[in-house]
Amino acid sequence: MESIDLQSKIMFNLAWHTRLMSDKLANLFYYRQLQKVSIHCAQYIPTHMSAGELNTLYKLTKSLKPLAKVLEIGSYLGASTCYIAAALAVQNGHLFCVDTWENQTMPEGEMDTYSEFQRNTSGVAKYITPIRKNSKDLVASDIVYPLNFVFIDGDHSYAAVKNDYEKTAPWIAEDGILAFHDCIYFEGVSKTIGEALASGTWKIGGHIDNLLWLNKGRMRCY
Repeated sequence: MESIDLQSKIMFNLAWHTRLMSDKLANLFYYRQLQKVSIHCAQYIPTHMSAGELNTLYKLTKSLKPLAKVLEIGSYLGASTCYIAAALAVQNGHLFCVDTWENQTMPEGEMDTYSEFQRNTSGVAKYITPIRKNSKDLVASDIVYPLNFVFIDGDHSYAAVKNDYEKTAPWIAEDGILAFHDCIYFEGVSKTIGEALASGTWKIGGHIDNLLWLNKGRMRCY
């Protein structure tokens, strides 16, 4: 019995270290992809997203067709923006970022963060159109659509997430992707996802940590 327990412990430790090494190698790969488009310090930008979630945003964006158009609601200091824009840079796509950059819903309190966002994303600025307004005030003329990917990570109240979803869903192409952050910890996000799935228009595309994405019309595998 002790021998079996020891073997189990060794196998567990080996699996844990293998996973840790795999994650480090993956992070290094994506850091280098960002460096290729002049983003050199993305890993130091304060963010509420995990490295795995950021890497997944890059991978999802990279799967899009050339000249893809992406909308990000809630850009904060630009960490997620950098990963999305870096992937778009390879295929000459474009990213529309919607945020007040006044930090109204962030735990550290209200402040103007726009200049910090601009510094952090300067390497890919030509692929980004910042739209400095609350997403509830976003109108179709602010962007170019159909959109291939929408990432919702703004105000997490049910009313706000529902508004973001209902407003942007019609702008998404038939084979597009819709992603939500904080799908586990915020009821407003999870409730909206449930309603999207109940509509029959969307299918679950995948999930990592606190990020979940839906595919419009058909299932994809990554």
